[in-house]
Amino acid sequence: MKTYNSTLWALLLGVALTFSACGSDDDNDPTQTTQTSPTPAAPSDANAVLAAVLSYSDLPSSVPSVPGIGGIAIDVASGSFFDGAIGSKLVNVGDVKLNTKALTIPGGNAYINNPTDFSYSLVAGQTNSWQVAGGSGFDAFSHTTAKKMPSQVKFASSVAASFTKGTDIMLSIETMTSNTDNILWVISDGKTTVTKESKTTSVTFSSSELSGLRATTAGLIQAASYNAEEKSYGGKKVYFINESVHTKIIEIK
Repeated sequence: MKTYNSTLWALLLGVALTFSACGSDDDNDPTQTTQTSPTPAAPSDANAVLAAVLSYSDLPSSVPSVPGIGGIAIDVASGSFFDGAIGSKLVNVGDVKLNTKALTIPGGNAYINNPTDFSYSLVAGQTNSWQVAGGSGFDAFSHTTAKKMPSQVKFASSVAASFTKGTDIMLSIETMTSNTDNILWVISDGKTTVTKESKTTSVTFSSSELSGLRATTAGLIQAASYNAEEKSYGGKKVYFINESVHTKIIEIK
């Protein structure tokens, strides 16, 4: 059970991103690390994608420690509805809710969680319920996922806080998560992202795969455990994703 105060977590998230954006004076091109949640590629014939993500991020070492708080835990929700196949124009389908809480549309018809509310009742081992009002060719529908939320994925303590370019890098997690179809592994310098997909407790990125990354103190690594299912409503294929993700800010030397 999550016991955090959402206002406090919102503040800490802003602090974490601000500190990670600063980097060091040695960065050639310091940019803010964007802690988005990686999600699997949907089938090419999907018309909509709805994602519920349990996101946990370690606080960067540059952020002052807060007693009793070792990281940031938030619920992330998103929805994309297309006027054709996935990747085509986004459309408005009226109200979209996850576990009775409404998503917002900040612009461009892309649905996301309310930026001031990070609790959408996402719990490992439980299902999620979606409600869509309908519109722009989409019928109204409600769906409770048959698959449950994955357990929280966590990087192993052996995973370093810095990596050197030109060497192979191995990432590992503490244990295999439950309710998992697959795991996405990510290394990013804030601009370039390298991704692998492997349902294992460790994966190795070769030096050649990482050759395009730049040196930065505001890189990140992510492990995302997910499952997915697809349903059709009125001839529209909708892809539902449940995911837990762990993000760590790292230095790439």
